[in-house]
Amino acid sequence: MISAESKEIREEVRRWLEDGPTQLSVLAGLLHEYDRLRERVAMAEREQERLRGLSYENEQLHNRVETAEHQSDRLREEVSRLRAEVEQYHRERTEMAEHLDAQPPPDGGRCATGQGASNFRSFGAALLDAVHGG
Repeated sequence: MISAESKEIREEVRRWLEDGPTQLSVLAGLLHEYDRLRERVAMAEREQERLRGLSYENEQLHNRVETAEHQSDRLREEVSRLRAEVEQYHRERTEMAEHLDAQPPPDGGRCATGQGASNFRSFGAALLDAVHGG
């Protein structure tokens, strides 16, 4: 005679065998879903790496823009300073030319070239230009 415990074990094995194909189908579906999700994780990790690289590149470009802006500001200041310096040189030149116009030529009104006072003014202006690099 088959004991009660043995009957229970047989009954359980029979249920397993009946449910086996369904359970295997579910297990196969879970394994497939696991593989699909693993691939999606790998894709997400690759995308994260790509975005990390873009973020680094963006930071580098931002730093370069800041550096260029600082250089631009310094160059603007230098241009402004140089313009003020040029204006000062032009004022000095004008003052010198006016001063030379007010003075009689040293040779009594005639320069060595025979052109008179206007040539003397031109000489003074040319002299100032040569001194100031203009």
